[in-house]
This record gives sequence, C-alpha cells and structure tokens, in this order.
Amino acid sequence: MNIFLIITIFFLAIPGVVLAFSVDHVDISIDEMGNAAVQMNYQANHIEVGAYSLATVVMDVKNVAKERLEAVFQKTVSVQEISPSSTRFVVQDFAQVENETIITPSFEYLDAEMLFDERLKWIKDALSLDFTPKITKIQFLDGYYESFENLDAIPEIIHTLMK
Repeated sequence: MNIFLIITIFFLAIPGVVLAFSVDHVDISIDEMGNAAVQMNYQANHIEVGAYSLATVVMDVKNVAKERLEAVFQKTVSVQEISPSSTRFVVQDFAQVENETIITPSFEYLDAEMLFDERLKWIKDALSLDFTPKITKIQFLDGYYESFENLDAIPEIIHTLMK
C-alpha cells in the first residue's frame, strides 16, 4: 500500500507552496478494531502558513483531505484537524485483527516525483524535496510500539497484545 502525507497533497494542490516542507513525526496509534489514529507533525515556513490560511478561505480543506486520503488508503477516513503544523486523521480498518494479534500493513511514503503532475515537474526539479518523516512511530493499545527513523518504507508489524 502506498501512503503519502495528506499535507503534502494539500500543499502540492496549491502551486508554488512547497518550498521547505519537512515532516518531523508521524505517530500511528492502532486500536483494538485495527483503526489507525494518525498524527503528523511538520514544519511550515511563513509562505506555507500563508498559503494554508488562504486555502481555508477558498476550500473545505478537511473535505479535500478526506477525499485524497480515502483514494490513497482505499478505506474510510475521518479528518479531525489540519493546521499549519499538524494533521490528525483516523483510517478505519487500517490493520488486520486476528484474536489478540494485530497486523499492520507495510507501506511506503511516496517519492516526491510521484506527487507532481507532469506539467509541474519543473517545480519539483527546482526544489530538493524529501517527504520521509524523521520518525515514524507505530503504537499499539497495550503500549508496545516500534519506531523507524528516516525510513521511506515501513515494514509490516505483527504484534500479539499483552494482557
């Protein structure tokens, strides 16, 4: 399953905005039903913050984010918050649950090349973009977690809940 950050999609929908975008943390919390609560924290410069503010005036950013995320995950998504510094959303049925074992899917953060429309490749070529989070943390309801630093491909995790 390919996953890319909603904020990246959002900012790329506004021409010329992704200048210094960097993702600090992606925290994914898996519940007993296999749903994933995702919290992304990132850095936005003053131009990106201004573009975000303008976008909230001209469009329903939560609805746009929901549509894009559902297309990526092929699952129901609810978006709780989008701000200039973070995004929170829930992906229904993200992981498989088999008795007391939870299996998260492997996934990749897409290369910047994949995010640009052919007509806008010149923008990507003019910038040095890397959308891989500094840290991706996947946590389960019993407190167990795995953390990955600067990885663009996150492996499947099979975890049996501790009682």
